[in-house]
Amino acid sequence: MSSAAPSLNIIVVEDSELDYELLLAMLSREGLKPRTTRVEDEAGMRDSFAKGRVDAVITDHNLPRFDSFASLTVAKSIDADIPVIVLSGEMSEDLAVATLHAGADDFVLKTRMFRIASALQHSLQAANSRREARTAVAALAESEARLRELTQHLERAKEDERRSIAQEIHDDIGGALTALKFELVRFARALPGDSARPQLDAISQLLESAVVASHRIQHSLRPAVLDAGLVAALEWLARGFTERSGIKVDFHANREEFEIAPDRAAALYRVAQEALTNIRKYASAKHVHVQLFALDDEVVLEVADDGQGFETASLQVTPGFGVRGMIERARGLAGWAEVSSSQGRGTTVMFSIPPLPSGSAEKLTRAENR
Repeated sequence: MSSAAPSLNIIVVEDSELDYELLLAMLSREGLKPRTTRVEDEAGMRDSFAKGRVDAVITDHNLPRFDSFASLTVAKSIDADIPVIVLSGEMSEDLAVATLHAGADDFVLKTRMFRIASALQHSLQAANSRREARTAVAALAESEARLRELTQHLERAKEDERRSIAQEIHDDIGGALTALKFELVRFARALPGDSARPQLDAISQLLESAVVASHRIQHSLRPAVLDAGLVAALEWLARGFTERSGIKVDFHANREEFEIAPDRAAALYRVAQEALTNIRKYASAKHVHVQLFALDDEVVLEVADDGQGFETASLQVTPGFGVRGMIERARGLAGWAEVSSSQGRGTTVMFSIPPLPSGSAEKLTRAENR
């Protein structure tokens, strides 16, 4: 520590010249010879801080125009991590606890001034640890922000690619299949007799299967129903699920129209789609309630069933890519997601995201009018 001592800059808040000299002597005895500035009030502290780097503050508790709590307030307002040591001639446990709660690193009695050097060393180490932790937290937050931005970009790119592929299937493959159907009908009419009818019927069935498959693939890539708006798409999804599964689905939305980015509308639709698929496969449910609650800064989707449920603790052991993917998708869109359930009491899926990218300046068309 002594090798680093000359680089230390310390503000000493003290009105007694004698106590100040005693403090310096105690630091010097331990090999610490910092550059010090003695001040007596807030103006002096702020002026010293303005002149350059300050590594620590040692403050008397009780001065005529100032006290240690005021010193702490000034120091922490300038540097939240700076070490502050309180000196006091008063032996009071309540006072010591109060100053530590206020942000002091240590409390030293003037009658035990020999502790000041070790208190300063420990306080400087603690301050370094705080700064390192704060830097690590800031770096983590920055990394998470970049990850969210990347995830949002990938989600948009993925939806754009899906939309493009779906459009190509519709225009190219769908168009070719439709043309083949017409050609097959024309060819069948041109053939004399019915000798080739079984083969033509088989070809027609294969073509029809291909058409149905292309429609299914298009819907999986990018549900065309989303062009009618998210609310209409969810209503269509709920109605179709009831028809196919026999499980009654009630859908409610608090607003018919609201502004939402296309990739976020698609994310909400896909979560609802996946939740309903899981209900059909695993829940043994009779009723499902789907709710969409839209605010200016948040859109919340809730899918709740009355099925057999499960113990959510099992997700910690085998979280499953479906649940993990939903949670990561929500985080990537600056939102949140959770699954709550218990044995015999059904399952509820909550998925919440902002309707628009944060800081987005682009003018978006309302989803229902796209």
